[in-house]
Formats: sequence, C-alpha cells, structure tokens
Amino acid sequence: MVFWSGGRDERDAMETLTVHAIYENGQLRPLEPLPLQEQENVLLQVIRQRAVQETAGILQGLSPEVIRELAEGDEFSVIT
Repeated sequence: MVFWSGGRDERDAMETLTVHAIYENGQLRPLEPLPLQEQENVLLQVIRQRAVQETAGILQGLSPEVIRELAEGDEFSVIT
C-alpha cells in the first residue's frame, strides 16, 4: 500500500510517501512500485509494522487537540 501527500508544485508532485516494504537479504524491498526517478535521493524513516499494530487505537477517544499536543510535544519526542 502506498500513500503520499502534498506537493509544493507540479514538478514536485509528492512531498511525503508512506509505503509498505519487507526487509530481506540486507535490503528494504517496497511491496509496490515507487513514483521516484532513478538515482533520486530520499530520506527514509523505518517503523516496524508490529509497533503500528500494537499501538493501533491507543489514542481513541482523545480530542484532536490532545492528540496534536502529544504528537508535537517534547515529552514523548525520540529526538534528543
């Protein structure tokens, strides 16, 4: 499954992309073709599918404001 969002203009039709991949033989292999040019540089963020499944619905019932606070706040940031 591939999801993308927001481009800045026609030349940059894709700003962010979420794609499912599998790690095998020391490489990540996307499960679907990617809308990228050959030799294009990208920034890759890996999130284990297990982590997504284990936390699914954990924020259910919270207001959008509280969710935004949690997502954007420093308290739970993994960046130091």
